[in-house]
Amino acid sequence: MELDSLIETLEAIAPPELADPIDAGRIGLISRGRENINVITVALDPTANVIQNAIQTNADILITHHTLIWDPITKVPLSIQNQLTLILENDLSLYVLHTNYDAAPGGVNDVLAQLLGLYDIEPFGIGRIGSIRPISTLDFVKHVAQKLDTPVQFVGTRDIQKVAVIGGSGFDATDQTIAAGADALLSAELRHAAIRRAEGHLSLVDATHYATEVPAMKVLAQRLGGTFIDDKPKLSSFAYQVK
Repeated sequence: MELDSLIETLEAIAPPELADPIDAGRIGLISRGRENINVITVALDPTANVIQNAIQTNADILITHHTLIWDPITKVPLSIQNQLTLILENDLSLYVLHTNYDAAPGGVNDVLAQLLGLYDIEPFGIGRIGSIRPISTLDFVKHVAQKLDTPVQFVGTRDIQKVAVIGGSGFDATDQTIAAGADALLSAELRHAAIRRAEGHLSLVDATHYATEVPAMKVLAQRLGGTFIDDKPKLSSFAYQVK
């Protein structure tokens, strides 16, 4: 497959116009390598370990959710130097789809909602909101931990029938989630301010940034006939309540 043909496919899956303005200049083709694509690899982050694994599998392109360089830099850290050297010396293309894949049909949040067994799923910003059979917060947390294979932290004791999901860091949407009538918000990177706003109104479930986004990257690899490279953070706790 020609590289440009693959890019057309990726833009059909996750149209760039769906991206949040914060992603301007941070998505799409980040580094152009060889033009003929035979081997595709997919990962959540373009870490040195992921890049090395992609090279070892003779990949022509690495597709990730998070970009290599987020903030503009005038001094290149050694870690970035090493990653760039690996990419450029091996003629590896790097393509990033971020919030456009979060919002896209069949993207991060659709996959997350479906994996958790939600139904009557509707768009909720870049996230999704849907229903689940009546369940306690504690049982829902156990369900999430099992389905996503991740430690979970949570706050709240509500009975849950309506759930909002936002892959990655989405607890800034706490107020909107309450206004939408949800009983729980599942996201990552739980903050004190969100806990205070949600108190008495909403259960908050933090299932980690990695675990809420990586299922959709595995699905993307399957859709493209590529290989998923796992670089899962090592965590040891199970489920616990924020006090």
